[in-house]
Amino acid sequence: MKSTVTVAAVLLLGSTVFAQAPASALTDFRSYTRDLQSLAGTFTQEVRDKSGRVSRQSSGSFAIARPGKFRFIYEKPYKQTIVSDGTTVWLYDEDLNQVTIRKLGDTVSEQPLALLLDPTAADKLFELKALDPAGSIGYVEAKSKKADAPFTDLRVAMVALQPKELTWRDALQNANTIRFGDLAKNGKLGADAFSFAPPKGADVLKQ
Repeated sequence: MKSTVTVAAVLLLGSTVFAQAPASALTDFRSYTRDLQSLAGTFTQEVRDKSGRVSRQSSGSFAIARPGKFRFIYEKPYKQTIVSDGTTVWLYDEDLNQVTIRKLGDTVSEQPLALLLDPTAADKLFELKALDPAGSIGYVEAKSKKADAPFTDLRVAMVALQPKELTWRDALQNANTIRFGDLAKNGKLGADAFSFAPPKGADVLKQ
């Protein structure tokens, strides 16, 4: 059965860099996100179940902007588009020709993507610390301050001073990985980048 792709928000791209000291990954993360206003690029997403078996793989392109705006276009395995203008979220399933509309509310603050979408989320929602690096890859652990957070083991991989991978475990203990490529920070985005109009003839569901 086809399952709906969920943005959980919101990053490893191969590169030759010098190894970092353990503490520098957190410094690099704070430096990168301090002036982050928008980010765009490509992504791949992988979900593994508790036994380590890959249960879902997807890929596409994305753009995000503070506060709370994002557009994820899934190309594989199914064509889906998820857009938020900071207030409303539209999920368009092309195969079903169906659009689901809901309010953004506080749900984004409960997802790993909050690290990038909310300028104050890192310190407000998470306890951050640097972990030991693996060669040229630095790691930052982000532990939610909410006891009932829907995810655990959230980590950011820093490569060449950029956040390139997010990993976490969801409520079902699935291992989630999102890798970002071709990152463009604070680039110019179109005026309609975070707006969406349901295609003619599409079924529209409001939640």
